[in-house]
Amino acid sequence: MPLKPGSNPYKILDLEKGCTEKEIQKAYRAQCLKWHPDKNLNNKEEAEKKFIEAKEAFDFLYDKEKRAEYDKGEERIRVAQENYNKRMAQADGERKRLIEELEKRENEVNGKRPADGSAPMTSAQQAKKKKTEQRNFKEEIEAIRRQLEKEVNEEVQQKNALMKTEREKHQKNREKTMPQLLVKWKISEGLDYSEDDIRSIFSNFGPISNISSVIRKKDKRKGIVEFEAGTNAWGAELETGNSPMPELTAEWIQPPVDTIKKAENPVKPNTGNGSNLEHMSLEDLEAQIMGGF
Repeated sequence: MPLKPGSNPYKILDLEKGCTEKEIQKAYRAQCLKWHPDKNLNNKEEAEKKFIEAKEAFDFLYDKEKRAEYDKGEERIRVAQENYNKRMAQADGERKRLIEELEKRENEVNGKRPADGSAPMTSAQQAKKKKTEQRNFKEEIEAIRRQLEKEVNEEVQQKNALMKTEREKHQKNREKTMPQLLVKWKISEGLDYSEDDIRSIFSNFGPISNISSVIRKKDKRKGIVEFEAGTNAWGAELETGNSPMPELTAEWIQPPVDTIKKAENPVKPNTGNGSNLEHMSLEDLEAQIMGGF
């Protein structure tokens, strides 16, 4: 794959001159991971462009001869040589026959033969051999590149599978969670709430599965409102009751699992006691998994 004029293969793969073949492979693999289409759905056009540029840079730098010419600033000589080869390839058959005949006579006069005693190769044979070697080398580069891209695809698929599993686990945990709200109030002027009153007030925030018996201590009252699993009952903690009844205060014992309140309830860092993924919001979960290539 030819390198576009003016492109800097070292800059594209974030490498320095003198890098090894292993470093070139590693750098190309990193660029594949960075610009893989499945990881850049919102920037697909640029990702595809960068992906192709990385391929071109890899092909160029992995060819030692091309890299040496580039490092020496002999790009002009390389282009001139390619043009010369094209002109030679277009020469008519008579000219080739005359050149081969002259070389044959010269070798016979000078007694030049290869070490194995076979006849020396003609220009056509040398050109054919060189072409074969170039083809074999290109096939080798292509095989290495395909292997690297296969590894990248497999890694991306593994990441996607892990993310899908964790999202499903996250959803199941959300569905199992039963939000529990502790409600407190203080009787005033003989006014007090019954369990039915509490149920009526907080049913506005979602279906209620249970209300605990009200605990009474002098003029103070408290009870627990338990919503059905998976209920998004955020806002219930702000409920203050019905005037002129006593003012209610509420706080979550078991808050609802929902991304709406993730800013007020940030995910605690993993302390080493196990995976923290199941407690993350879906956005945080996705960012945690794809941000590791």
